[in-house]
Amino acid sequence: MIVAKSNKAKRFMMPEPHQRELKVLLSPSLQADVEGLSVGMTILPPGKSSSFHSHDVECETWIIVSGEGEVRVGEERELVGPETVVFLPRNIKHQIINTGQEPLRMFWIYTPPGGEKSILAGEIK
Repeated sequence: MIVAKSNKAKRFMMPEPHQRELKVLLSPSLQADVEGLSVGMTILPPGKSSSFHSHDVECETWIIVSGEGEVRVGEERELVGPETVVFLPRNIKHQIINTGQEPLRMFWIYTPPGGEKSILAGEIK
């Protein structure tokens, strides 16, 4: 068993214009027994957003824990809040925007793993 707690994970603070806090909780790069996925957390301050980007290899799934936002996938837009799950296919540009008054907290899952490596290396956009 592997138990990963977000309060024990290393924080990566992304600079403006897409300021947010990222944590990698599970990854083959961190735990030898992890296979097939990586899991992390994003904490997005009010009014902030991720970059509009895509992944060539990984599908990404978001699980919104708290806060309110808008997800942009290609030309589609959808409002999201707590207990919402969003699946993002590979090669589709996507973005999340915090439209609320409190931090938006969400878990993300990459399948297969790999996208988290740029976070761990401090090279994320």
